[in-house]
Amino acid sequence: DCVELIIRNFIQAPVVNLFYYSGVAFLFRKLLAKGGKYVLMFHGISSVKRLSIDRKVQPHLSKDEFESIIFWLKKNFNLLDPKDLMDSKKEGVLLTFDDGFHNNFSNVLPILCKHSIPGLFFIPTQHVENPKNWLHFIKIKAEKNVDLFGLNKSIQLDLFDGISKKNLAQMADNPLVTIGSHSVSHPLLSKCSQLDLTNELVNSKKYLEDIIGRPVKYFAYPSGDYNKKVINAVKESGYEMAFGIDKIQNLGQLNFEIPRIGIYSSEIPYLAAKLSGLYSGPVIL
Repeated sequence: DCVELIIRNFIQAPVVNLFYYSGVAFLFRKLLAKGGKYVLMFHGISSVKRLSIDRKVQPHLSKDEFESIIFWLKKNFNLLDPKDLMDSKKEGVLLTFDDGFHNNFSNVLPILCKHSIPGLFFIPTQHVENPKNWLHFIKIKAEKNVDLFGLNKSIQLDLFDGISKKNLAQMADNPLVTIGSHSVSHPLLSKCSQLDLTNELVNSKKYLEDIIGRPVKYFAYPSGDYNKKVINAVKESGYEMAFGIDKIQNLGQLNFEIPRIGIYSSEIPYLAAKLSGLYSGPVIL
């Protein structure tokens, strides 16, 4: 994403460090983000960064980096659960995690439990039915880096494998955890036929509900891709809210176009810039 790349490069500049260390970022957050809600988006979180593997195919964050983000967030924001989005009196940030990686169970969940922080996990069910059936964008990375297929199985588990049924059920039993759907196979939903679109939405919802034993109310659009047809299908499938990525289309469906701020670095100036209110305004429902 070009905007993300610009921000990451920009925060290295002395002027942006000055923006943070002078307290200007804090001032903007108080002026622009006060009383607001923000939804953050994470993906896989590895146990460690591996120097022997191309950084472009690894998760953006290790668990130590993720926990450093948690420490910063706790100092600066209230931590919300999904139900708090509808409470006009609540302000703070909600943490969400996409793609249903095993590392969300092994690396993320223990940190959330340690700090008593809620998390909303969006699961593509292809990854649950067969954790070794990597999502298409992971397969593309692996095909371009053939050594990935030959990695030790424990490394594959930490980086790329999906969460198993057993671990998903165990994670869902934790009161801090809410499970949402991320479709079956993570396609571009706006490109799907009506039948395929319905199957992606309905089948994933039912599959997850059968595992966790309660309704799945929340959906995240794979790759942030949606249009009016997709929103209508999401509603008809029984979801109550749907989440996008960063900038949304503003089609007038507030509960089904909830923006999220992607977090790909643990650098404090980067976090301060992304949550200053300048990058994205607060969620309005």
